[in-house]
Amino acid sequence: MNRYEFELLTYIEKNGEVMHEMRTLSDTLKISGNTIKNCLETLTAEGLISEADKILKITDKGLEALEPYRVTKAVVMAAGFGSRMMPATSDRPKPLVTVNGVRILDTLLDALVGVGITDITVVRGYKKERFDDLLTKYPFLKLVDNDIYDQTNNISSAMAVLDSIDTCYLCEADLYITNPEIITKYQYASNILGSYSLETDDWSFQLDNEGHIINYQKGNKYCWNYYGISFWTKEDSAKMRSDFKQVYEEEEGGRDYFWEFIPLVLRKEKYAVEIRQCNKSDIMEIDNYYELAELDPSYR
Repeated sequence: MNRYEFELLTYIEKNGEVMHEMRTLSDTLKISGNTIKNCLETLTAEGLISEADKILKITDKGLEALEPYRVTKAVVMAAGFGSRMMPATSDRPKPLVTVNGVRILDTLLDALVGVGITDITVVRGYKKERFDDLLTKYPFLKLVDNDIYDQTNNISSAMAVLDSIDTCYLCEADLYITNPEIITKYQYASNILGSYSLETDDWSFQLDNEGHIINYQKGNKYCWNYYGISFWTKEDSAKMRSDFKQVYEEEEGGRDYFWEFIPLVLRKEKYAVEIRQCNKSDIMEIDNYYELAELDPSYR
């Protein structure tokens, strides 16, 4: 199916029964009314949706058609130290720091589990034994050690789970998720989560005329702030596994790269990565102890 049909079908699947109101569908999905009309005709003719009394529903055939786009796997990078969060990280890694009683990493894991993803690999490093605490709540987690996390950049974590990077979410572990709906059940193309900014001094990117990410850098204008939650198709996953291995093992300074630098900068001509839009309020980035204490008075 094409992208527009995918967006409409996943919207109907997510919402159960949807009123057939063209303007609402067009405004919500940001697709023109004529295209919505054509998609509805196609999806109905193919038996992927049904309509009764102006109510749209996905059919069993529609669910079957979406199955190739279902995300079943996630890899979570959680090996870092989190030095700016000291002293909260003196006895635990940053993803396991609690904010008002909830571990930071739990907000991501709960969002993944909420859409049926339980094939989750967590790469651990600093205070790695503390991650065993997660197994009580999430017994299905696969914990993989990166014992050189403090000697390289995070590309070493990607190398530790290279075979697991395959049609999956690839996530940073230190993002406090306030809107779990940013993790969706189905994905159509490789993408990275981002929120729009007129200007930022943080990591960000812009889009070309085809809607693909360009100019990934620190500091930008009329851009999208980078958030460390991404999805990679089977084809792009295979390219990344090859590129990670080549850069890490063969290039001078290869171990000093952030993993995302490979597809977005170093090998950017091989990838066409989209942005998946979110609001700044959907994810809470806690960069230092001061920000932690602002959110949770118990640290003051």
